[in-house]
Amino acid sequence: MHTSPQPRTHRHPVLLGLVEALRIDLITVPATFVIATVFWLIGLGSQLPYSIIPEWAFALWGVVHGLSVSTMGFDFSLAPSLITLGVWFFFAAGAKRLVAGITEAEFDDIGDASWWKKIIVALATYVIAYAGPLVTLTLLLGEGALTPLGFLRLALMLLSASAAGFLWVRGLDDIPRLPDLDHDAWEVGARLVKRLLWGSAFLSVLVIAAGIVLRWDELAESLQAYSSPLSAGVGLLIIQILFAPGILFAALSWVGGTGVNVGAGDLSSVFHPVPGPVPHVPVLQLLVGDYPAWTQAAPVLLVLLGVLSVIVGRDHARQVMAASWAGLGIAAVKLFVVLQILAIFARGAMGPLGLSVFGPSPLTSAVVMTAWLVLGMTGGLVLTRLSDMQGGSSTSGDQDGFDDEPFGGIADERDVDYYDED
Repeated sequence: MHTSPQPRTHRHPVLLGLVEALRIDLITVPATFVIATVFWLIGLGSQLPYSIIPEWAFALWGVVHGLSVSTMGFDFSLAPSLITLGVWFFFAAGAKRLVAGITEAEFDDIGDASWWKKIIVALATYVIAYAGPLVTLTLLLGEGALTPLGFLRLALMLLSASAAGFLWVRGLDDIPRLPDLDHDAWEVGARLVKRLLWGSAFLSVLVIAAGIVLRWDELAESLQAYSSPLSAGVGLLIIQILFAPGILFAALSWVGGTGVNVGAGDLSSVFHPVPGPVPHVPVLQLLVGDYPAWTQAAPVLLVLLGVLSVIVGRDHARQVMAASWAGLGIAAVKLFVVLQILAIFARGAMGPLGLSVFGPSPLTSAVVMTAWLVLGMTGGLVLTRLSDMQGGSSTSGDQDGFDDEPFGGIADERDVDYYDED
């Protein structure tokens, strides 16, 4: 007796998007309430009502996504970038599950071309169902403000994470015109960008460490302003870790010459340090004050990083040389997009004390840093080509002496005649 298989039931893409949005909400919203409660307990809990906890929670939820909020007279729009990056990965993983689920369900319907529309509907529902409550609750309960930059950052965060989830599953083949690109050049460009980003993070850490060494006495004196310097140092370290990606980008902008805006004054950079009072936070103290004259050569470090990203590793250097200028062009475009998003999220308000405008310029910092790094990559590719030409000439000479067929054939014939005569 044969039984017919049970028909598969697939959930509607709108329902799938709602479920994924709810899953992220169940992670982020309780986490913000826990953090807000901790702040209320260790801060001004004895002087503030319980009702301040949900206000802080929804304000924190909005700030993490780049929105602008104002609470207790403080303006905040600078996202804690490490938490923002974590939420971005959560959102990208949800988009990946959506695309993978719809793709797997459509394997049964080979001739059905509606899978593309279903993915678009699911991802659009995912974005709207998450962003809608976020914006509403932030504006109504979190004292949020309607600012174009805040909505731009929210859109960039959610749309880039959705695109990353799609590319994670489907790749480039389903995107018009992108399949025409050279896959080898695309892979080489992606590896170059990874190297440059990790190298930039390492370079930023070195620059901050060098600044701490050069300005150690001033930083130690600044911490003495707190009643408990040790506790203040530990607390400030934790806060600075939460803002680590933005801090590292600001360090690169300071090194590259585009500078960092500290309050309402001029941009402070390696070429033009700006004197002036700032809050007693180590990374802020490093942005003001004088440095030795030799520090003005710091942009060379970005060029050197670009060179090393190309030439380090023999196999990698050969792949970059094979991809040629197409690989470098793809790497430059990808790098600029990533740096531009970082620049937008690294700028904002940090409360009172003149820090209503803080961070690198989103219009120039990514452009200049990309230019420095591309200059280094260009030099690295030229060096690799010159080295290969020199090595190739000697190798071809050796091959002409031993493996060239006319001479090799004559030598073989002579050997045969010699042994025949014996």
